[in-house]
Amino acid sequence: MAFSPLTPVFVAIICVLIVIILKGSRKSSKKEHSKACQKTESRPWVDEDLKDSTDLPVDEEDDGGEWQGLDDNIAHIPFSTERYAEEDMVKRSKAFYELLNKRRSVRFISDEPVPREVIDNVIKTAGTSPSGAHTEPWTFVVVQDAEIKHKIREIIEDEEEINYKKRMGDKWVNDLKRLSRCMEGFQMGKRKPTTTMRSVCLLPAASSSLHSRMWVW
Repeated sequence: MAFSPLTPVFVAIICVLIVIILKGSRKSSKKEHSKACQKTESRPWVDEDLKDSTDLPVDEEDDGGEWQGLDDNIAHIPFSTERYAEEDMVKRSKAFYELLNKRRSVRFISDEPVPREVIDNVIKTAGTSPSGAHTEPWTFVVVQDAEIKHKIREIIEDEEEINYKKRMGDKWVNDLKRLSRCMEGFQMGKRKPTTTMRSVCLLPAASSSLHSRMWVW
């Protein structure tokens, strides 16, 4: 079989073209990979756990600058705390325990007025409680009208009776007795603001000798 003198030349040219094509494809793949990485890094809203690359809708409506400058005049409050000697720590912790150990859940409403300044201080103290991302997911409502307080109590007691007689049933009630009436741990998947409110509000209330059932004083 005879070969042309130009055959080696054509083979060399073909090899060079193959090398150039391979290098070009590698460069383009690297560029695409780098773009994908930049795109992923610039989208913090992507759900990494579910590998969900769906973009969340962005509200581009003009808010008229309503939220602009709201934080400009808010001064940063640095963290500061007072360190106590070990003996003082023991005394203070014991006194705090003795104070909270006197708390009781009462089922009646006193007609004795509570100074409004005391209520305001209790709410201010409760507002200092920590919350996720400082969202403060609670709302306090001060009710001073005696008739409204009485209606609130009736609603609470009616709902409690409906829970035991209709919603829960005998089996649930009987099982609950074995759990020492520990109800709060069994509400799944629902937000329970009363639990949050108790944790942030009843402690400062106890410091002023205010006792409560749920949230009624």
